[in-house]
Amino acid sequence: MPGGLTTHLKTHNSSTYHSATTHPFLVAAGKGQLPKSTLAKWLSQDRLYAQSYVRFIGLLLSKCQLPHTPKNAETVLERRIVAVLIDALVNIQREIGFFEEVAREYGLDLAVVPEGEETFGPGTITQAYIDMFMSAGSPAVSLLEGLVVLWATEVCYLESWEGAKRVMGSVSESGSGKRDLDGGALRERFIPNWTSLEFRQFVEGIAEVVDALASRVLNNEEGDVMARCERWWRQVKWLEERFWPDVPVADQE
Repeated sequence: MPGGLTTHLKTHNSSTYHSATTHPFLVAAGKGQLPKSTLAKWLSQDRLYAQSYVRFIGLLLSKCQLPHTPKNAETVLERRIVAVLIDALVNIQREIGFFEEVAREYGLDLAVVPEGEETFGPGTITQAYIDMFMSAGSPAVSLLEGLVVLWATEVCYLESWEGAKRVMGSVSESGSGKRDLDGGALRERFIPNWTSLEFRQFVEGIAEVVDALASRVLNNEEGDVMARCERWWRQVKWLEERFWPDVPVADQE
């Protein structure tokens, strides 16, 4: 497959990928026009998403089977996959701590009760994301499919915030976060973190193991496996687009 599975997926229904990664919430974030209340509502849910990610990675690790024979191509790939998943666990643990640190610094509430609910917990889309993680990590789902879900969530997140960073660079006041409605939390701390070279390299590392595993698996059963991977990709894009909160007109003025 030219370019690998991940390249194929990004060009599969590309208009929906664009919708998932160019939401008005991201434009407002890049302009410094998200009030603390709007940012806190989203961060509260994103933190719950991050916590569920820990269990998802654990389920993917349980699917890895290191061959008994050392120093063959299969062993090398399995070890690369395990290394990527361990990096994912380390990164998300650091990320949760980073959320809490920045929230304290800028006075952001990380336990905003979702609209229509009486107590704090996952909103409808966050719960759907958690359910997808548990489904993708279940014994009936292949390691390749689970890795596709992992890559899909990370590449959507990265490229969404890279878009916000481009908006940030295009406005004249981009260097002054103190006038931002959130006090500068996004443009001074969060966006630089979510668009760092290290994060892009991490996402590219996931893509590399997905493509390598896909080249092995798809040689044997391309049709059904490809269809399932495309279905997971569509599901992630659908959820990602809806995970961003609606931005009231007042928030964009």
